[in-house]
Amino acid sequence: MARTLLLFFALALGFAPAPLRATSVTPPTFPQLTSRAGTIFRGEVTAIRTELVTRADNRAIFTYVTFRVQEVLKGTVPAAATVTLEFLGGSVGELTMDVVGMPRFSVGQTELLFVDQTGGQICPLVAMMFGRYRIQRHPTTGAEFVARDNGAPLASTDEIALPLASPALEARLAPLRAAPLTPAAFSALIRQEAVLTATP
Repeated sequence: MARTLLLFFALALGFAPAPLRATSVTPPTFPQLTSRAGTIFRGEVTAIRTELVTRADNRAIFTYVTFRVQEVLKGTVPAAATVTLEFLGGSVGELTMDVVGMPRFSVGQTELLFVDQTGGQICPLVAMMFGRYRIQRHPTTGAEFVARDNGAPLASTDEIALPLASPALEARLAPLRAAPLTPAAFSALIRQEAVLTATP
């Protein structure tokens, strides 16, 4: 059975043990999400690795997720480049450090990410799970659509400011929603908003 690692960020960041609890995250509006991101890109997860890292007298587990950049919507990341982001938490052997609300990724998954320009040490994304959008395919039609961190289809940018519900609740609400945004439609809205938020 895995043991929970109680490490140096616990007191400094207000986490509680087993699992470590993330600090309260307020859902941003779409304009806030876009303006706070230094980089916004779509990319495929190509590699995931975890390490037990020692810094000064403290230790913590970090997960390093590498993305092959497919499209840059804001910022200066070269297309076809790879970007590796560092997330607090993960598992190394029998040790597990679980941070509630931290996005989890899978190799081969395509993601649309709002990367925090301040370079936060807990999570590199704006507002943690609110800065991660999954590109998924409809099981019947095969059409791509945008989903939130919890897997709920994103039908409007207005939904970005809503709290993330449990997957079970989202499944019950899904039939009541409008058609989800396509990646192309969401990308166009992001580019438009990025121009607006950059205008004095």
